[in-house]
Amino acid sequence: MMKLCPVLFVIGFIFINVDGAPFDQNDISAAAANGDWNTFHRLLSQGFDFKPNFDSIRSLQPDGPDSNVYGEAQYSFHSSSNVNGQKSEQRGGRRIVNKNGVVEEYELP
Repeated sequence: MMKLCPVLFVIGFIFINVDGAPFDQNDISAAAANGDWNTFHRLLSQGFDFKPNFDSIRSLQPDGPDSNVYGEAQYSFHSSSNVNGQKSEQRGGRRIVNKNGVVEEYELP
């Protein structure tokens, strides 16, 4: 039961914080309950395909010749598990920087 409690917490946390995630909560719950960790991690990683919208940072522009703008936003994730010696890890993210209307975007490892 101790192994299942953190899993259920993670599932609940992701369902609350990632609206519109591309997996069905019944599928991921069933995979966890059945101990099908390959399916569980595959479905969980699909939820990380959900990316925040950075349009407000991208659209920043100086108001005039004597004004400056700077905007920066970043999101990242890291998921790892070790179930009976079977290790799984995923990580990634994105960073966007807008300096006076010049936008640079970076994929995070």
